[in-house]
Amino acid sequence: MSAMPARTAVVEPRRSWRPRLQVVRSPAPARSLVPYLALCATILLGSLVAALVINTHMAVDAYAIFESQNTLTRLVETEASLVQQVEEAGSPASLKQRAEALGMVPAERVDFIVLREGRILGGGEEG
Repeated sequence: MSAMPARTAVVEPRRSWRPRLQVVRSPAPARSLVPYLALCATILLGSLVAALVINTHMAVDAYAIFESQNTLTRLVETEASLVQQVEEAGSPASLKQRAEALGMVPAERVDFIVLREGRILGGGEEG
């Protein structure tokens, strides 16, 4: 063995066409889909409930309109019947019959009173 120190060979890294490898962190854990699915389910359920409530209110209003139309039709029929009764009761023939039933007789002469002038117009006498 010799007293000479051994030469250490310094090896220079070779440059290669491959990129150098590096330590890469592991990817972050994927987020859970549960909150997203819960949000979607809530929106869907809310819209279904809203549609049901709106449809129910529309049905109630349609029923109320139907009842109001029926009431209006009955009132119109009643009004027509009453108008017909009034017209029949006010006709000259009906008035004559009712007057005769009460013992009234037709007037022989018709006179008019003029209140402003204080005189009577008509028949033979003027006052």
